[in-house]
Amino acid sequence: MKSVIEKLSKEKSTQWPDFFNVISQELETVEENLLVKLSAKSKLLKEIVSYIFLSGGKRFRPAICLLMAKATGGIKDKHITVSEITELIHTASLVHDDIIDSAKLRRGNETINSLWNDKISVIAGDFLFGQASVKLGELENSEIVKIYANVLSALCDGEIEQYSLLFNPSITMEDYIRKSTSKTASLFAACCKSSAILNNQDLKIIKHCNNFGLSLGIAFQIVDDILDFISNSNEIGKDACSDLKNGVITAPTLFALNSPDERAKQIRILIESRFNNHEKDFNKAIKLVFELGGCEKAKQLAISHIENAKENVSFIKDPELKGCLLTVTEAIIKKLA
Repeated sequence: MKSVIEKLSKEKSTQWPDFFNVISQELETVEENLLVKLSAKSKLLKEIVSYIFLSGGKRFRPAICLLMAKATGGIKDKHITVSEITELIHTASLVHDDIIDSAKLRRGNETINSLWNDKISVIAGDFLFGQASVKLGELENSEIVKIYANVLSALCDGEIEQYSLLFNPSITMEDYIRKSTSKTASLFAACCKSSAILNNQDLKIIKHCNNFGLSLGIAFQIVDDILDFISNSNEIGKDACSDLKNGVITAPTLFALNSPDERAKQIRILIESRFNNHEKDFNKAIKLVFELGGCEKAKQLAISHIENAKENVSFIKDPELKGCLLTVTEAIIKKLA
């Protein structure tokens, strides 16, 4: 494993997208703190944490947090801490998701659970949640502690709801958006809102920041769900079409299921049977989702949430910073190009 970590360390790039250039120095600080300053005493745990943070990740959420901080008054040390908290919670949730899904790949590398085992992976994820809690205490801000406590609660709630709706073709769009908000968008909203709070912005600005993060996060999840359909395993760094195979009904499938076309009934039957004929039935369901325009309709839904996100940064006066945040929203949709 030592040789794997050394290889990942050499391959690790700190080049950020151009629209993150205005916060590149702060992102470097976040990256360094995640890699070398977490207080793991166990040699094995240090090895696992190093592997996790060297295995990739664009640090998208910390970057959004820092951009919003810069746009609402400037970046302080506590904004760096909030960025780290956000990435720790996100990464911990991925570790636990991989255990739940028995996933073998994450960001193009082997998952923690496939390299070690589920028990160690649960503890590693819990350690990252614990480190996020320690850093929350360091903020000495009860309002932000409450915000992130609600995020942690929402993550669990969303995961349980997703589990309860597996292979259920009767899921509604409201169910899907609620689950996406809990599992993904709540963390985006939290870091944007917290950035404004730390800069002592008024309630109106704080609400705009929260709404920006919420809309951006929902769009991000929808795009991720579309990519699960249209990309191969090498492109997305995990097994393609894994959501539907595991019984998770996402936006593309949901739109296909709600189509007035008679073929929508076939998808429903295939899902309810849990793809009895395995690969043949599964591939038929994927084909029908494409034929019924599920991915195209999901893309339009993502675009509508991106437009909502854009509307909520109209208060930002600095043209460069507003431009950066607008470019971030556009970059999410461009992932589908």
